Amino acid sequence: MDVAVVGGSVAGLQAALTLGRARRQVVLFDDGQARNRAASHVHNFLGAEDLAPGELLAVGRRQVAAYGVEVRDTRVDDVDVDGDAFVVGGERVRAVVLATGLWDEVPDVPGVADGWGRSVVACPHCHGWEVRDQPLVQLGMRGSPERSVARALLLSRWSDDVTLCTDGDELTAIQVDQLARAGVAVRTEPVKEVREGSVLLDGVELAARRVFVVVRQHQQSDLAERLGCQVADGAVVTDEGGRTTMPGVYAVGTTTSPALLAIGAAGHASTAAVAVHGDLLELELGGGR
Repeated sequence: MDVAVVGGSVAGLQAALTLGRARRQVVLFDDGQARNRAASHVHNFLGAEDLAPGELLAVGRRQVAAYGVEVRDTRVDDVDVDGDAFVVGGERVRAVVLATGLWDEVPDVPGVADGWGRSVVACPHCHGWEVRDQPLVQLGMRGSPERSVARALLLSRWSDDVTLCTDGDELTAIQVDQLARAGVAVRTEPVKEVREGSVLLDGVELAARRVFVVVRQHQQSDLAERLGCQVADGAVVTDEGGRTTMPGVYAVGTTTSPALLAIGAAGHASTAAVAVHGDLLELELGGGR
């Protein structure tokens, strides 16, 4: 077997697709825990007309199967290094592509977790168009007012009815001025609860067609660190071809670049897969790793 891809969301599937089309023997491992699985639709993905995440991934699985990629519905918790090869899920391979992705830590406010992916979302570029010109609330993550301010300013391009709830965080005079010029209202009271269609503050209920939140992102897997790859600021460090600091190990999508949208993660994975194929070809023709 040539390559093991660990992770079967859009980045992993795209890496497997590109490698399969290059006539590489590929096995893909997926535990079904895609980051966006709670969302109702995947937006802003060229060629996919608002499919549900599961539908998009099902299409991807059918595509990779046509090129001989083997998909195994299992989680990979360890990768063994065996000389210049790796053993993944019992398969000996020459390269590993980590597409394990992230998980989102949402604000610890009642109702946020229950509405996550539906009435509560994070990315304006993914979900802003669908709620344009409607009442929107940006909820901050305590201790990160600069991020919630930046998101509220961004949301003001989709609606002129945006309220930033700081949940007790204090803003600077410059931030207050920026928000005022963008037409964003500010509420500083503690947030009591997020409900379907509203946000309950201390004695005040705000209408909200959608609640946007700031999240903290974490790697879903520690495989990169366990393999000796460099990790910085919560992301696996790679070069432009997805190569990690561990020879033969690559990382793609949000595993290495957390800000990528779904389509960006797929594009990054395709570029990295081309590098994987080229590196393996060099080895086969007598070059060094």
